Amino acid sequence: MRLTPLFLDKVRVRFAPSPTGHLHIGGLRTAFFNYLFAKKHGGDFILRIEDTDQARYVDGAQEKIYDALHAYRLQPDEGPREGGSFGPYEQSKRLHHYESAARQLVETGQAYRCFCTEERLGLLRKDAAKRGDVPKYDRKCMHLDGETAKSMEDNGEKFVIRFKLDKQVVNFQDEVFGSVSQCIDESDPVLLKSDGFPTYHLANVVDDRHMEISHVIRGMEWLSSTGKHQILYKSFNWTPPKFVHLSLIMRTATKKLSKRDKDAFVAYYGDELGILPEAVLNLMIRNGSGIQNFDADHFYSLHEMIDRFDLSLLGRRNLLLDSDVLEKYARMAFQSSDFEAVLYPLIIDRLKRDCPGVQIPDKNYTRTVVEFLKSKEEKFGFLSSLTRGDFSWFFSRPESSDFLRISYPTFDLKAILNELLALKTLKPESLAGVAKRHRLQMPKLMGIIRVSLIGTKNGPPISELFEFFGLEECQKRMELMASLLQKS
Repeated sequence: MRLTPLFLDKVRVRFAPSPTGHLHIGGLRTAFFNYLFAKKHGGDFILRIEDTDQARYVDGAQEKIYDALHAYRLQPDEGPREGGSFGPYEQSKRLHHYESAARQLVETGQAYRCFCTEERLGLLRKDAAKRGDVPKYDRKCMHLDGETAKSMEDNGEKFVIRFKLDKQVVNFQDEVFGSVSQCIDESDPVLLKSDGFPTYHLANVVDDRHMEISHVIRGMEWLSSTGKHQILYKSFNWTPPKFVHLSLIMRTATKKLSKRDKDAFVAYYGDELGILPEAVLNLMIRNGSGIQNFDADHFYSLHEMIDRFDLSLLGRRNLLLDSDVLEKYARMAFQSSDFEAVLYPLIIDRLKRDCPGVQIPDKNYTRTVVEFLKSKEEKFGFLSSLTRGDFSWFFSRPESSDFLRISYPTFDLKAILNELLALKTLKPESLAGVAKRHRLQMPKLMGIIRVSLIGTKNGPPISELFEFFGLEECQKRMELMASLLQKS
């Protein structure tokens, strides 16, 4: 793609989330593509917090945004923590910019003060509803002369600043969706509220201009607002940035991802499932989304994604949040991850969080666990299964004999375990003798041993458990189960 940036051939892009709760998976995708584009072209990736909607502000949400970007290695070059030459990077600290811009439009006759009360606006909406019309402001205050409006302001009357938005057709170019034509036929929008806070449209345009944003890369849901933004840029006599709208993330081919779905939020993938971050990023770029010569069977590192990223290859096809594909990438991520730098710290952090009473294992034991999983369990990819899933037995021993007794109610379990404990080896011929003496089929005996060792009937082949634990640990676990049986 041949770049024609707005400012001095410098790519500057921004991720501009609102701190209203947990980061949505669509927000992560937006940040990711902004980051890829910036790093590909030696540009700047900026984090801007759009916190002007004070009613929806959630304490701690900004920290969650930073945590997510850190976990996925999408470090901003500029932002509230990083600083920079274009700050502040929180909109609530930039109110003077928006007031100045709004008053500039008032002075040029493109906006006006509106003193109408909420009660009057409510009556207008009700009247429109009765007629079956789309509610529109009737422009009563637009006809106030400037002197009268200034006098009312000086007298302390509350007002908002509205933009004069006449019906018009706006044409613009989007880097993904091509030539776009929008008919703008709406009520005069509020630019500046009576409390001095801007609405989204004004703040967005003013900040992108002041921060010298060259490309606006955002979700497709904002495409419908771009026509209004083009009009605002024109009203200030500013050249707009390039616009890049990303396709939707879908649950199925016909159903959108809902914010009620737990997997709609970034925290679910790391905190709940324990999926490594680059697995989620690989999910985002599949189907060749911006990646040259995309190979669905290759697991891309973040460095490779940056190196191969091409904005012109972004398609209009929606991204399907496919759980099977995600599991595939989760397995590939685990297999390719370094133990020291990635897996060990993540596993220990998860143990401390999910299993506060468990004894933290030493590094060598944890390394043995990882090597076992990489060599024996090709489908392993979710770290959560190490603390509260099928592989929690690596770091804990059974705490109850209930499942063993329920699963094998007709056998003398105490006698069987005592005989197993007397063995010097757990080779098949030794076990066959125990099975024969207790009139057990070998699969039944293996089941009793498995439940005694790991507390479940599921898991690796029993021979792999023997190999991993060794005779001493197997005996300790069977002794524990015998003790639990005795207590029961």
